[in-house]
Amino acid sequence: MVSTLATVLNQRLGDGIRESKIESALNESQSKLFQTENRFILAEITSVADFRDAIDRTITEFADTRGNERNPEVAILQANSSAAVFYLYERATNQIAKESIPADLRAKVQATKEMQYTYGKIVYTSTYLTPIAIERKVPALIVGGNFTIENFGKFELYFLYSTAPEDSTISLISRTLFIGAIALVLVLLFIVWAASRQVITPIRGAAEIAEKLSAGDFAERMQVEGADESARLALSFHEMASALQSQITRLENLSRVQQRFVSDVSHELRTPLTTLKMASDLIYRQRHDFDPTISRSAELLSAQLERFENLLTELLEVSRFDAGVVNLEPEVVDVVSLVEKSLDALTPIAQEHGSTFHYKHPSDPVLTVVDPRRMDRILRNLLSNAIAYGEGNRIEVEVRTGEKSIAIAVRDFGIGLRQGEETRVFDRFWRADPSRERTRGGTGLGLSIAQEDALLHGGVIEATGRYGKGSLFVLTIPRDRSEELTERLFTLTL
Repeated sequence: MVSTLATVLNQRLGDGIRESKIESALNESQSKLFQTENRFILAEITSVADFRDAIDRTITEFADTRGNERNPEVAILQANSSAAVFYLYERATNQIAKESIPADLRAKVQATKEMQYTYGKIVYTSTYLTPIAIERKVPALIVGGNFTIENFGKFELYFLYSTAPEDSTISLISRTLFIGAIALVLVLLFIVWAASRQVITPIRGAAEIAEKLSAGDFAERMQVEGADESARLALSFHEMASALQSQITRLENLSRVQQRFVSDVSHELRTPLTTLKMASDLIYRQRHDFDPTISRSAELLSAQLERFENLLTELLEVSRFDAGVVNLEPEVVDVVSLVEKSLDALTPIAQEHGSTFHYKHPSDPVLTVVDPRRMDRILRNLLSNAIAYGEGNRIEVEVRTGEKSIAIAVRDFGIGLRQGEETRVFDRFWRADPSRERTRGGTGLGLSIAQEDALLHGGVIEATGRYGKGSLFVLTIPRDRSEELTERLFTLTL
């Protein structure tokens, strides 16, 4: 836009200078033509010699020209003369060539009494120093008119005004506008840069602070300068960061108290539970000696104490995860055999629910380094979950191996998962039945602990499902626990 404005302004100024030049040249030429015509009228011309003398005196008066506006070059030509050479009564100042007068301008001058003009070039010729004529051409505004001399006929008078000064002025204006346009663009760029910096710098600072806040660094604050919108933004960030820090600190303290409470209660209950379990086992072994009512009570007591013991075990395991004191005990194991052992252990429970296992695996052993106890716990949790929610349908278990990973899939055809429950199943104490009925048992910690065990091995458990169509759980672990898990061997679709 600046370039367009500069171009238009340069064009308007140039046109103005040229129009002023034309108007001035026409007025000046008209005046000089009138003076020249009067000089010939008032001169006492009685012979050809007198006429030639009058022409010479007229040209001599114009001979001091320098090619400027007030003193143009002058040429007196006879009407209808050729354009090549000067005739007997034709004269010109400063040895300008007759070809300096364009033929089309001569035709216009001869056709009307009005002053005519055009742009052309003053052609200077010189033969003083060399035998070859040297031409010098100067751009000019050429103005012409005609007059009549009694007894000698019609003549043409031309004034050749050099346009070099105007061209120089226009060139100077063009350069000035060009430099001014560049300077203006630079100033505008500086203003935009300064304004952008004033606006963007606080925003960039806010973004950096926001990133640090999201990373958990609540000690960072924005600098407050002035009382503008940026300062208000900084103050708002300060208040937000302080509120977040206070809330997170409160939640962390609450979480620590909760974890400590769970850990302490779990440990404190372990000792009396052990005593109760020993007494319950003794009664359970002697239940056949009691009457049926007491025998049934002994069975219920043993079952509930076993369930209570499992709950304490899971709570203690969760507290270890929270405290960060969990360690792996890796061994080289055959994953195929490990899965078979878990299936054998849970087959009776599956049969009680009417389910059967269908196991598919590679024919060769699949050796890898894992913690067998934790891997068995993962498998038992996945299989128990499939049994509990499988609705007595078959349960498919498959082992696949890849170049960098091993995957175990457990597929049931029972209740399935609603949309959005694929991730919630790994939350602690989350249960699929909103009413929290205990008909299917469980504490809501099994899958959460299984996911923690998988993460310890560098792996992950992923789930998918459709309500009424069943669910699919896939455990994927890397062959080398030091490498990032990038390979997936099962597609999570049903």
